[in-house]
Amino acid sequence: MLALFGELDVVSAPKLQETLDRVLSRPHARVMLDLNGLRFVDSAGVSVLIKAKQRADTDGQTLVLRRPTEQLERVFALVGLADWLAVEG
Repeated sequence: MLALFGELDVVSAPKLQETLDRVLSRPHARVMLDLNGLRFVDSAGVSVLIKAKQRADTDGQTLVLRRPTEQLERVFALVGLADWLAVEG
């Protein structure tokens, strides 16, 4: 499980991408991201989450987004990702 805090934006997204690339390159059946500590997510952050979900699906892994904030749930719904992403309350 990775717990994310603060802002996931154009500045921090590359670091998360790097971390997720490392984690998803290992044989984990399930990777969980706890999103409850995020205050803000921009399009760069959403893009990293989408790419991680696509990679996990391709590699037969499960990427779960845990405890998204209300703002994140609205963003996921607005961009049509709410049903595609595995989200736990």
